[in-house]
Amino acid sequence: MSKYEPLREHLARLEDVVWAAKLDELEDILGTNLPRSAREHRTWWANSGGSLVHQNSWLDAGWRVERTDLMRDVIVFRRLRIGGTIAVGKSQSAERAAKSPKRAAEKRLAKEMPALRQPATVTLRSEWTTLGDVHHTPCSSNSIPQQGGVLRFAAMEGDTIVTAIVATLGVQQVYRGLRVRMKGLDAEDESRVGSELIEKAGLDAAEPVECDVVKSGNAWLLTDGRGRKADLDDRSECYLVAQLLYLQELQSGRKSTLLLR
Repeated sequence: MSKYEPLREHLARLEDVVWAAKLDELEDILGTNLPRSAREHRTWWANSGGSLVHQNSWLDAGWRVERTDLMRDVIVFRRLRIGGTIAVGKSQSAERAAKSPKRAAEKRLAKEMPALRQPATVTLRSEWTTLGDVHHTPCSSNSIPQQGGVLRFAAMEGDTIVTAIVATLGVQQVYRGLRVRMKGLDAEDESRVGSELIEKAGLDAAEPVECDVVKSGNAWLLTDGRGRKADLDDRSECYLVAQLLYLQELQSGRKSTLLLR
């Protein structure tokens, strides 16, 4: 099959009478680069036909080149008749039809990839709400949201502060679990949550532990200057915000633990 067969097929499918094509567009259709002479010499686009395979591709489809503007990389085709003159076998036609979607997908993907590969900057703007010392702030406090959010527990380890960043879809549940465990109350399910936090974060249940929270509406994700509020009730976005806050802890020189619940 000629490398210019995709151009013949494209022209045969067109319903227009005139088609002004950019050279880059023609290369996309062919799936390969045009020869140098096609970009430099008008004679390459002549309608002589015969043994010139590339010219037969538009002539056999019922089109002719009406005008060339190589300064602007434009070729203008005009339809001569409806349909082409080459009879294609059923098996060959079926084979091309089967391959065509894949080829079109490959071209589309290759065309879209440069935009995907552009450098991107994702930043977070957030505001912490103070909940206070877990020993003294009751679980019923109105400042503790029930929905998703990111908690930060902070405690002293010698002369330094250590933190634990916790992403959760139930802020009050996690806070209650830690408070129940630290107060030594009898609530098995909730105490288990608190025990897990203490074990993984390295907190001391007998020592003061300050808690802050980023609530829904207090976190914005910005990508290349365009921002929107983060949905902290969405697991993936809540985790993303927590990961960015965790990185901020590390960049500030603090020892920190990231927990996803």
